Amino acid sequence: MQKPLGNVLLIWDRIGDYHAARFLELEKTVGKTNAFISDLGGADSIYKWTNPLAGNLNYKPLSDKPVENSAIFIRVKNFLSIVKKEKIRIVGLAGYGRIEYLLILILSKFLGVQIVLFAESWYGDNSLKNKLKGLFLNVFCKGFFVSGRRAKEHFSSKLGIPNHKIAIGYSVVDNSHFGSQPGVEKENILLCVARFSDEKNLINLIKAFKASVLSREWTLKIVGGGPLKDLLINEIGGNLNIQLSEWLSYEALPFLYAHSKFFVLPSKFEPWGLVVNEAMAAGLPVALSSQCGCMPDLVGDTNVFIFDAEDLVDISLVLNKIASLDVLDLEKLGNKNMIKIEEFSPKVWVRNFLNLAYS
Repeated sequence: MQKPLGNVLLIWDRIGDYHAARFLELEKTVGKTNAFISDLGGADSIYKWTNPLAGNLNYKPLSDKPVENSAIFIRVKNFLSIVKKEKIRIVGLAGYGRIEYLLILILSKFLGVQIVLFAESWYGDNSLKNKLKGLFLNVFCKGFFVSGRRAKEHFSSKLGIPNHKIAIGYSVVDNSHFGSQPGVEKENILLCVARFSDEKNLINLIKAFKASVLSREWTLKIVGGGPLKDLLINEIGGNLNIQLSEWLSYEALPFLYAHSKFFVLPSKFEPWGLVVNEAMAAGLPVALSSQCGCMPDLVGDTNVFIFDAEDLVDISLVLNKIASLDVLDLEKLGNKNMIKIEEFSPKVWVRNFLNLAYS
């Protein structure tokens, strides 16, 4: 990893704890006078994050409006001001799906600023659209920092991005935050942390759980909140061993994981699934659908706890396998996950990002 040739700016829609962990590790590596972070605005209608970097002197918001509100001119103007004032030479940019980001990509080219694009996407089969997208991005981006193997294959084979411009390991959390919680007693809880929305496939999870052997002695706990709450309540019916909980704060999550014995994510579609990182960092075994983007990277293609999100029988069979495990089995699986997830940590994130930025 070469020494930075200029200062670094990271830009996301808005700052949450995931982003803060990456930035603070970057600060440690390149120095507090060389690292800056921005977001488009302070709120949105989905996530209830509070900005953990609000008091950091190197946090430079691009506007004070909610992310969903139009403020293109002021955001781009502030970006140009930050680049000039802080002598920015590398920008880590959260995708290209917003007009502000497209303008930043184009303007950076003329300013001599190198763009490293952040991406979790591994989908999209329109060959003409992918070709045009790839031609544009290849011109305006120095590198592509993607989540995992699926995303790398997408950018390489479908968008035509050269392999040497792509690095894996974008999707990380602060593993230490979710680590050991001394004195917390585990219960027979199958935990799912997911928003109550259609793509999370929670109806199928509830149905499969009710049909499984696991439901005889375990509780399914689903934490997240969202628009499908009433539908989930109806599906649960009178089953007391299925519990719903609203969204919990970042600070409350480690206790939640520590209190549980197994984690499940049944999504029909998931670009990555950072909650899987969290669960593994907490030492939990995990079961997840093959439709989760993190599946091949974090748990492997042949893991026996992988299921088809659309197949109720398949989900139930996996839950029955969980029911057959003893305490030692669970501990071994959890310890294996804690070791594996260290390959996806903020420290590794910074190393891979800087290697890509300054190669």
